Amino acid sequence: MEWTYLTYTVADYGISIGLVLVCIIGVFVTFFNSKAGQEFIVERVIGVNPSKAHGHGHDHGNEDGQNNTNNDPSLQQSYAQMKEKSIFYIGIFCCLLGGMTLSITAVLIFQGAFLASDRILPGDDCPEYKRDCFIFGASGIVPIKNNVSFYCEPLEKAEFGENITNPTAWCFGWIIAEQTTKSVLDQLGIAIALIGFFTTMLAVVIYLGKCKKTVVLSIIFIVSCGGAIIGLLVTKTSFAPLTYAILALGVVLGIFGIVLFAILPPKPAKKKRNEGKVAPNTSRLGADADSNLSYEMQSGPSYKPAFGPAKVVPK
Repeated sequence: MEWTYLTYTVADYGISIGLVLVCIIGVFVTFFNSKAGQEFIVERVIGVNPSKAHGHGHDHGNEDGQNNTNNDPSLQQSYAQMKEKSIFYIGIFCCLLGGMTLSITAVLIFQGAFLASDRILPGDDCPEYKRDCFIFGASGIVPIKNNVSFYCEPLEKAEFGENITNPTAWCFGWIIAEQTTKSVLDQLGIAIALIGFFTTMLAVVIYLGKCKKTVVLSIIFIVSCGGAIIGLLVTKTSFAPLTYAILALGVVLGIFGIVLFAILPPKPAKKKRNEGKVAPNTSRLGADADSNLSYEMQSGPSYKPAFGPAKVVPK
């Protein structure tokens, strides 16, 4: 069976979209059906343990002489409302970020080790493995013909052989049979690095929490990644959907930081260490100081009694 542009496109986009849907839906189903996942979001992201909010266990309010807040009905109600609201919004963003990261990683492995696709221009070096190439005209939307236009062999130059204005070519090839242990490990390394980068950035945003630095970092993510998307679309530098997906993940991460800052309650003000201590009785100290001073004045060398001992005159 000879592969055409239509069959390659259906296989490439169909499998990629399927991987994306499986990853995102799987993450959402796992989170909303797992109490452990919800507890992690509530305690680690929001910073409130539901069991402690309802009077079980030790309350952080007992530290440094503060009063126990477990029995405060208004505090319990606010914790409950915050928990319900935060689980929904932050849970959705965390699931979306996690699903997008996993799906991009899966698509990256698929396109790097199974079905590869490249965009080349006349005179470019052919890819590492043999490709079936399809020539496009100035529009760049539909190929000149649905069948293979030419074969691009490794270590050769791409020669279109067509008198076309501003021609480009998309080349596809199943490369799974030509993969080696090294090439597979390289793809896994790229995927792990991508996951590590975004999970680290997510951890930084969560760690900052209700902080102005969170807003600044989120704006940097949105502006840089959004600007890169617009720049690529205007200059037509990259046509790979995976590139735009990675940049879109950065934009979603920035939006998550702003939402996190808006939802989290303000941080409680820290009490001073000497607050709550009983102040010394200054009036009593003053009285004691006055008595000591009076005693020192009376026992000092300059004190002379009004009536001294009678002198004895010898006869």
